[in-house]
Amino acid sequence: MRLEPVCRREMHYDPNAAWLRPFGKKEGAGFGYGEGTVKGPRLRGKGVWANHPRRREDGVWCPDCHGFTTTDDAVKILFTIQGYSIDESTPTVRRALEAAIWFHAQDERYRWLNYHMCIGEGEIDEDHRGVVVQCQRGREQGRGCFAEDRVGEAAVGVV
Repeated sequence: MRLEPVCRREMHYDPNAAWLRPFGKKEGAGFGYGEGTVKGPRLRGKGVWANHPRRREDGVWCPDCHGFTTTDDAVKILFTIQGYSIDESTPTVRRALEAAIWFHAQDERYRWLNYHMCIGEGEIDEDHRGVVVQCQRGREQGRGCFAEDRVGEAAVGVV
C-alpha cells in the first residue's frame, strides 16, 4: 500500500476561541472555529469548521473537528478530523498533529472520498492560530480502492 495525497488543508482559528482548564492545571477542554482553504490534486476549495478538543493529563490535545468544504465547483463536502496534538520542541509554540480524517460527499464527482479513512499529518502554530494538515489516503499498488470501484452496489450481506 502507498499513500496518495488528497489535499493540504490550511485552517485559521477565529480569535474568539476558548481554551480552559476547568479541573486544574493538566486536563482541559476547548472550543474554537474558523475558516480555511483546501488545495489538492482532486479537491480544492474553502471551508468552515469547529473544533471541540479535550486535553489529556499528559498534555496531549485530542482534536474533534467537524466542518465542511465548498469546492471550487460549488459542491459541499463534510469532514471530520480526530487525533492527537503533541507539543514540539521549537522556539515558538507549535504542536504536531496526527489524525484520522473522514469525508462525506453527496455529489457523484466526490463520492470516492466516502470510501477512505484518510491519514492527516500536520502542525498547529498556536502563536498565529493556524493549522496545516496534509491529508493522504491509502492505495494498493496498481489497483484502485475495492469500495471505490463498486460505488452504488449493495454492501456485503445486504439482500
